Amino acid sequence: MYLRNVQWPDDQDALLRHILQVHGPTDCDLLAAWYGTTPRFDPADYFVVENDDGTEIIAHVGVVPRLVQIGQSLFTAGEIAFFGVLDSHQDQGIEPALLDIAHDRMVARGDALGLVLGTPNFYEAWQYEYAVGLYLTSYESDIPTDLALKAGHWDLQHAYERRTADRLGVRSRPLTVRRFYLSDLPAVMALYQAESRAGHSILARDEETWLWQLDYMTRIGRNEPDDFLVVEIENQIAGYIRLVTDTPLNWFREAEAARFSVIEAAGSDPDAIEALLAETARLAQTFNARRIGLFVHPASQFARHALARGASFRSFTGAGFMRVHNLPLAVQQLGPELEARRLASPYAGRAFRLVITTEHDQAEIELGHGTPEPVELEVPATAFVRLLSGWYGIDHLNAGYLARHDDLLRVLFPRRDPKIGLADLI
Repeated sequence: MYLRNVQWPDDQDALLRHILQVHGPTDCDLLAAWYGTTPRFDPADYFVVENDDGTEIIAHVGVVPRLVQIGQSLFTAGEIAFFGVLDSHQDQGIEPALLDIAHDRMVARGDALGLVLGTPNFYEAWQYEYAVGLYLTSYESDIPTDLALKAGHWDLQHAYERRTADRLGVRSRPLTVRRFYLSDLPAVMALYQAESRAGHSILARDEETWLWQLDYMTRIGRNEPDDFLVVEIENQIAGYIRLVTDTPLNWFREAEAARFSVIEAAGSDPDAIEALLAETARLAQTFNARRIGLFVHPASQFARHALARGASFRSFTGAGFMRVHNLPLAVQQLGPELEARRLASPYAGRAFRLVITTEHDQAEIELGHGTPEPVELEVPATAFVRLLSGWYGIDHLNAGYLARHDDLLRVLFPRRDPKIGLADLI
C-alpha cells in the first residue's frame, strides 16, 4: 500500500470510483460536482492510499479549509472530509495513518482548529469533541403551509394577534420581496455575517465562497431563480431567504422529510422577516407542499415569526466535532472576541493576563490596558474547545480555576448555541 497526495485531475476517475464504493451513488453525484471546484482547492490538502500495484484507490481523506466565526473572532480551521476506507481494507491501520497525515497538513497550513462532521466516537481518540450543532437531525423543525400563509396579515381587532404583532415589532411598512441578483451580494453578505457572529451559522464566507456555493447549488439543481429571495425596505436590503423547493434534505428520515425547506434566513427587521415568511408560504403552496422544513436557528428573527404562526422547533443535536489543533494560535485568534466581551462587562476598566493550560499545551493572552491581573484556567483540551465555541459555559467545569475568577470567566466564556448552517453542508 502506498500513501500519497492526490494528483489532480489525473486521479479524478479513480477517485469517483472510490467515492461511489464508499459513499454510494447519491453522494457520488454530489461530490463529483464538488471535487476540485472549491475556492482555494489545493491537491496538497487531499490524500489517497493505493493498493500495491497502483490500480485502485483503497482509502481517501481531505482537509477542507474553513473559517470559523465566533463573535468578533475568525479561526483558521481544517475540516476532515471524504474520509473513507474500502471495507476490504478496514482495520489495517489505514485510518490512523490518514488522520495523522491530515493533521500534519493542518500544521503546515497553520490551522488553529480541526473540524469534522458526522460519525461520533471514532474521532475522540484525536481529541475531537462535540462543540457545535448541525441543523440536520433525525427530526426537522417545520411549519404547516396553511399556518405560514397567515404571515403578513394581522387582525388588530383580535387581542392576541395585536399583542403578538406588537411583541414582534411589526409596523406593516411598504416593502418589496424579489429575486436575488448578484449585485445584492454585498448586502446579503453583511446580513449573513451578522447571523454568523451571533452563532446562527458559524462558518464564515467570503465573496469567493458565496459565488462558488451558489454556482455549485445551481449545478446540483438546488438553486432555482426563486429559491433565493431578498426583501427591500426604502431601497435597502433588509433580509433574505434561501430555499430548496422540491427535494427532501433530511436523509435521516427521507421518506418523511419535507420536500420544501428554508435552508437559510437572515435579517432582523420584523417587517422584512414577516414578508419573507409570507412569500415562502406562497411558494410552498404553488409546489403543493403541505409543510415547510425550517433549518434556521431557533433564536433567529425568522424563527420568532414562524413560531408565532404555529411552527414546531426541534432540539438540534451535536454532530459537529471540533478540536483545538494549535492552542496558542486559537487563543490569539479568540482575542478580539474576548476583548469585546470584557469591554461590554463590568470588567471593562481592568486588565488581565489569561493563561490557559491543557494536557498538551499552554497559551496566554493579555486583555485590557495597565498592569494585568493573572487569571489561570486549567482544562482538558476537549473541554476548552467547547468553551471556545460556546457549546457550554464555564459553569460546566468542576474545577480548574480560582473561585474569585468565576464571574470574569463567565463573561469571557458565555454559553451560546453555535450551529453550522445547512447551506454549508449540501
